[in-house]
Amino acid sequence: MLFLAQDASIPELAAERTTDYRHAVDRTREVYFDAMLIEVGPAVQGGPLALLDAFLDLRHRDLDRERRFRRDRIVAVLPEMSNHAQDAILFELGRRRIGGWLTAPDAAAVTTRVGELIRPPVSKKALCAAGGGITGVYYELGVLRCLEDAFRGFSVHDFDLYFGISAGAIVSSLVANRVELDRCLRELDPDNRDGVDLELGLRNLALRDMPARLCSVGRHLRDYRARVNRGEERLSLTGALSQLAALFGPFFAVDDKTRRLADIFAEPGKSDDFRRVGKQLYIGATDQDRRQHVLFGSPGTEHVPISRAVQASAAIHPFLTSVTIDGRRYTDGFVTRTTNIVTAVERGANLIVLIDPFLPLITDEAGFNHRHSALWVLVQDYKNIAFTRYEHAAAAMHALHPEVTMVSFLPSNRMRRLLATNPISTANFDPIVTQAYASTYRRLERMAFRFGPLLAEHGIELTLETAARKVQLIDASPAPRAELLCAGPLAPRATVSARAA
Repeated sequence: MLFLAQDASIPELAAERTTDYRHAVDRTREVYFDAMLIEVGPAVQGGPLALLDAFLDLRHRDLDRERRFRRDRIVAVLPEMSNHAQDAILFELGRRRIGGWLTAPDAAAVTTRVGELIRPPVSKKALCAAGGGITGVYYELGVLRCLEDAFRGFSVHDFDLYFGISAGAIVSSLVANRVELDRCLRELDPDNRDGVDLELGLRNLALRDMPARLCSVGRHLRDYRARVNRGEERLSLTGALSQLAALFGPFFAVDDKTRRLADIFAEPGKSDDFRRVGKQLYIGATDQDRRQHVLFGSPGTEHVPISRAVQASAAIHPFLTSVTIDGRRYTDGFVTRTTNIVTAVERGANLIVLIDPFLPLITDEAGFNHRHSALWVLVQDYKNIAFTRYEHAAAAMHALHPEVTMVSFLPSNRMRRLLATNPISTANFDPIVTQAYASTYRRLERMAFRFGPLLAEHGIELTLETAARKVQLIDASPAPRAELLCAGPLAPRATVSARAA
């Protein structure tokens, strides 16, 4: 417990005590405290809430929200005062959403109040996996492989709720179905010809759509001519050419990959039915015409096969065709939401593990993006829109629900360069998986002082020995190989060796 007081006039009530709010913030960034007491009231120099506001303001400047001391673990200590003065202060404390207040407390009262604050909750755990293309799938698997090694007494297959969007839909549907992570990596290894082939090639071109698109161009031209004849639109070259754009639709269809997922879910102990998977699994997609987010797996949509919902959730334009379900067309879930952390809280989750690989590459080099292709810039724009939206959602959740523990894993800017090459490329499978594992370990190691106690409240012991050994293997290996993280090789040794060379 940390006690931030104006001076030494208040009796010693805490294990650690300071009068400097800057020192208090620094201490909460390096040591875990169950609770924090902050003196408020008329005797505080600078105003009744000066110490509290100074602490909250400096705390708020930490860009990593999970390093910030939780508001719901802050208790205001008030001296004896008139009811009118106390009511005014309590009103202001309510606006700051802290954990509570005590008036002239003794040690017993503090112990009781802190005990109430840190009482372990009835745990409900959610995994929220965002989009990111094929490279995002690889990143999320690397993160989960590390969490599986670092969480003792808990498996990534044991979450109560699973939320997946786009790439996260693929990963969360496999993990919710208890497909072992080693097998997930094996199935998605591009060198495994018998696995889930995510590579998009000539056989996946959406050629069957061409007759319908040719007919659509004809309709567009007829409608355009009718508008011109009625005087509703002026005849122009750009106007006429724009009608031809209907000829160019998404490049690829991925029905064959959906069938492979369905085959895995048809195995004993697994299911392609949301109602029989054994976990609350939700797949987010976008109704292409209504521009609404749809959560497959929620009431009214449970009948849709999981594999079909995953296909809809990952149908990102301009790469993949939209998917027809119950007569409506669906496209990538990221169009309307980046993650479903707010929905997870609404469904009772109080521990959320978030994985979001879809972050833009940041650079101070003027003209860096201009020198790249239009596809590069388009993907970076997508990522920037998605991350900005995530930032707003995460900020709102931390402000409104400080009692919810969120442990997030986002790629560092250095790793975003690896993820930025091409979101639908399978070329960097090994580097992405291994570096995602290593970066997850380093974040857990750096934040162990805070994540450890918070996870323990939910029955999870954070232990890093196994992950540390695997990271040493990664660092010592001349070429990154995902099989270093698993019990055995992912693909035939000759194929792996050829790629590594």
